[in-house]
Amino acid sequence: MPQAPLPMHSQPVPFWRRPGAIALYPLRGAALVTLILLTVLGMLGWLPSSGWIFSIIVYFAGYKYAFEILLRTANGDDRPPEVSIEAQNGAVWRLLGVLLALSIGVKLAFFAGIPAAGVLALALFTFIQPAVTALLATGDGLFTALNPANAVRMIDRIGAAYFVVAAALLLIQIAVVLASASLASNLPGFLASLWIDALFFWGLFASFHLLGLAMYQYHDALGYTPSRHANALPTPQDRDRALLDQVSIHASHGDPAGAIALLRDELRERPLAPAVHERYRQLLREAGDSEALDAHAGLYIAMLAQSKQDRLALGALREALDANPHFSRLDPELREGLVRRALELGQSRLAVDAMQALLRADPRHPDATGWALQAAQLLQDRFGESTAALSVLQTTRATCRNEAGIAELDAAIARLQPVEPDA
Repeated sequence: MPQAPLPMHSQPVPFWRRPGAIALYPLRGAALVTLILLTVLGMLGWLPSSGWIFSIIVYFAGYKYAFEILLRTANGDDRPPEVSIEAQNGAVWRLLGVLLALSIGVKLAFFAGIPAAGVLALALFTFIQPAVTALLATGDGLFTALNPANAVRMIDRIGAAYFVVAAALLLIQIAVVLASASLASNLPGFLASLWIDALFFWGLFASFHLLGLAMYQYHDALGYTPSRHANALPTPQDRDRALLDQVSIHASHGDPAGAIALLRDELRERPLAPAVHERYRQLLREAGDSEALDAHAGLYIAMLAQSKQDRLALGALREALDANPHFSRLDPELREGLVRRALELGQSRLAVDAMQALLRADPRHPDATGWALQAAQLLQDRFGESTAALSVLQTTRATCRNEAGIAELDAAIARLQPVEPDA
């Protein structure tokens, strides 16, 4: 199901006003299905000898799905992910490695026999965890995520809200620990293990959803664009439609010059759709600006040819030649390519007119003789216009300075000239 488009400047509901939605998130749709599946698969951890392997696999899958929740939420989508495809295994392993390293540091602090050091380490772990996870989620490397200076920069960017996130994550973890302890003391071991796993995954999914909401809310400060916003940015087609609407407003208010100026400025800035070019040409024709019309035709035809829109390019060339038989704003090589394409598509008249325009524009071009001979042959064979064919050859002969070309032209002229009867 596609995401609903967001208004470009909509403000998300602050995460601290959504405690109920955060708590219920793991119980929605695909998140609930995943939670139940992982809890059931967690029973494999009770298998003798190989149970620890299954436990690692299940917990890795849980963290991978949680990371997917984080990415999805941080990109502006509140729906639980159906499948885990965006979270890369490498990022998940890095996250697990960081959490494991931090957990070991906390335990070592407590084992040292200095309670204050253990509490301080736990506070530091809780404090830095959101920053580390967020940095890994935005694609930063392991060493960048572990650098405490980056956590300080993140706090500086989003302010006191960072402490709210850290406190909320700590509360979720405390709730899971206390509930797990209660279950362990009141239920049989196997059944308690099932409920403890379920609580663990609930806390994991809720925590990552909370962090994702905070990242989405402060994405500007964190320096990234959520994919949902990127998808909501105006497309070139949207911009073209908006531009044509503005042009219509100018034209309807009797300001064709303003409409032309608007289109001319936009043409200099970015590629535009053929419909916009056609509108520009219509306005230029109505204004009688033949010079601007010719200049634009050269650019427009070249653009269409480069983008392999041959039929549109030939149509634009036909229009330009109808408006000005001497149209010469195309590179000869490009015009020759269009002539060949016109002949392939059976547009012989366009090919002839284009070659004649080439001859008018550059009668001494090294290829002028070939153009003249081909145009004359088409005029004679396709259209039966012997007089026009002879005129093309004679005009080219008058400017030709190549002996071989003169000989070819003379021979062709001789074949076309009528034979006078003997006296």
